[in-house]
Amino acid sequence: MNLKEYYHNQFPSDLAALYRGFDPREHAGILALGHIWTNRRCAELTQVPASSRANFLACLYFTVLVDQAMHSHGDYRRFEELTRYPKFRVGLGHPAFLNPILIIESPVHHGLVTEESIRQAIPEAMALFVDETVSFFRDYMPERSAKDFFSRLLADPDVNGGRTWGFAVVSDGKPTIKPVSMHHFLAEELARAVNGIFPELAH
Repeated sequence: MNLKEYYHNQFPSDLAALYRGFDPREHAGILALGHIWTNRRCAELTQVPASSRANFLACLYFTVLVDQAMHSHGDYRRFEELTRYPKFRVGLGHPAFLNPILIIESPVHHGLVTEESIRQAIPEAMALFVDETVSFFRDYMPERSAKDFFSRLLADPDVNGGRTWGFAVVSDGKPTIKPVSMHHFLAEELARAVNGIFPELAH
């Protein structure tokens, strides 16, 4: 099963398992995904099969990322009506969103998934994220420009800030920046996926 097949066929049921049977779409406004991460050490992630966790976290990351990005840079009310995506915040009394990088970093820290398995899943996940977002805007929000959305997302310091964290290496005589942190790696792979569709956004 490739990542696209996983996202459309298994990810919804794995997300429901994380919520212990509650429908994530029906309860998106009240189920606090961030509470599981910050107060319960990602304990409910054990409900997701270990063999699927890297793919699950990669899909959850970009699902939360697009939801938060639309909250900051788009018509969020319309988007929320259409998607009902999970909210990465601590609870109803804490309206601020948590940085989605924690979706990746915390389970690695708690030993629930390996960093290597995440790094293997992310390139395909970012390509899928870009493709799904472009298709979503085309089919459901044609008034929105996918290129403008990704331009704003890549400029967001919470997303793109990690791209400055690395060290220089020389490959084929050309200096490049090798990702050090997971934040940097995610930012680089997102930029690579976006530039594959919108090369004019390459820096």
